[in-house]
Amino acid sequence: MLVLGIETSSRLGSVALWHDARVLAERLIAQGRNHGAVLFVELRRIFDEAGRRPADVGLIAVSQGPGSFTGLRIGLTAARTAAHVLGAPVVGVPSLDVLAENAPPDAQYVAALLDAKRGQVYACVYERRGGGLTRQMPYSVVRPEELELPTPCLVLGDACERFQDELTREGVTLSDREMWRPRAAAVARLGAARYGQGERHELHSLSPIYLRRPEAEDVWERRHGKP
Repeated sequence: MLVLGIETSSRLGSVALWHDARVLAERLIAQGRNHGAVLFVELRRIFDEAGRRPADVGLIAVSQGPGSFTGLRIGLTAARTAAHVLGAPVVGVPSLDVLAENAPPDAQYVAALLDAKRGQVYACVYERRGGGLTRQMPYSVVRPEELELPTPCLVLGDACERFQDELTREGVTLSDREMWRPRAAAVARLGAARYGQGERHELHSLSPIYLRRPEAEDVWERRHGKP
């Protein structure tokens, strides 16, 4: 089955085509004012690179967040549109699960941490069991200094740069920069696994995982008062 993966939760998103346990094509998408337009351009390019047609897609997998509010809306809209036009099923995948997949197979504990601004991180901790990663906590938004990390633990995500001092602890290793972003190829692979386990999303029920309200809403309420 050909799977289209869409990842737009981070500052550098991506799209990918995945088939038979291998990546056929993957392209990066930098967030900006024309993020939505660039996304559709890169979607056309990966089909050209892979020598496949959109009609060949059997599943669409999309990153649900947490992450960039604007990016998530664009990615989910693209996934819903593609699913409707192609008549393909769609599966959402939490972006922290996607990020955790960057960890090497010998990492016992993995913390996926994305900069959530306001001095906080989007966080989840995983333990490797039977060759796979098992979530050890709910998806959360917390201050990094308050986050309890098991040891030995590998930390993935752009929070490694923003909160280096708060995360530097005994038994905790901050990953290299190439492990800091969720990848569309992992979205596709995890989406295929979820689909194989019977998971599906209705187009209108597929929603982002925000964990908190956009900052713009808080600013508006402070200026105008709650309705």
